[in-house]
Amino acid sequence: MSNNNINVSLGNKAISVIILLLAMQVDTLFGQTDFRFGFKGGYSLSTQYGITPKDLEYTVDSFFRHAFAGGMIFDFGITESFGIQQEFLYVQKGSRQKIGIPEEDVTTHVEYDLNYFEIPIVFHYTFIHLGNFKIYGAGGYVMSIMLSGEVRLDGIAIVDGSEAYFTYKTDMEGVDIFDYSFLYGAGVEFPLFGFNSFLEYRFTIGWNTLEMPTFPDEPPAPLRNQSYNFTFGMYF
Repeated sequence: MSNNNINVSLGNKAISVIILLLAMQVDTLFGQTDFRFGFKGGYSLSTQYGITPKDLEYTVDSFFRHAFAGGMIFDFGITESFGIQQEFLYVQKGSRQKIGIPEEDVTTHVEYDLNYFEIPIVFHYTFIHLGNFKIYGAGGYVMSIMLSGEVRLDGIAIVDGSEAYFTYKTDMEGVDIFDYSFLYGAGVEFPLFGFNSFLEYRFTIGWNTLEMPTFPDEPPAPLRNQSYNFTFGMYF
């Protein structure tokens, strides 16, 4: 294993430890701040991106997966405007890819479905107060653990001037189950049916590369997760 791989592995482990230690502060924060518990859920528009190396032997075009995101939230108000939110979410990610190998006259359509347990730590600041109506911005970090995943593809290859069709399906064996991301977004909080409710937009972008499988005997596609989440939630 190269020194670069060792450093990346150690860095990811250190980030995991930091996020988990922050998550363990829930009991401490509960005794010192205003506490709110809630749920949220909604629409996840996800895709995957990557930086194409000069020597890459294939082309990749990415499209969106339409999916779900939701879970529990624990909000700790430090001041009237600033708070820290610990979340435990189930998030569906992945993408739809068109992968081609020009030198071999091969084109495939690939569906990557990845399902994650996410542990975001979110810092939010309310910058507009209009009575019970609030507008806030948010940012933070996410550690994600892949619960399951699958790749499905169908393709066409030109062999001796004839078209040959093929299909392939497999799980995400060999793909790193941990994913690390930044997030930022904004939301509107308002009263509804006697509860503090909110509508929120959030963008999450991964910083570590996942070696996504393509098809047998071919190199993986180096991709990173990103998603656009639109959710509705309530605090109790």
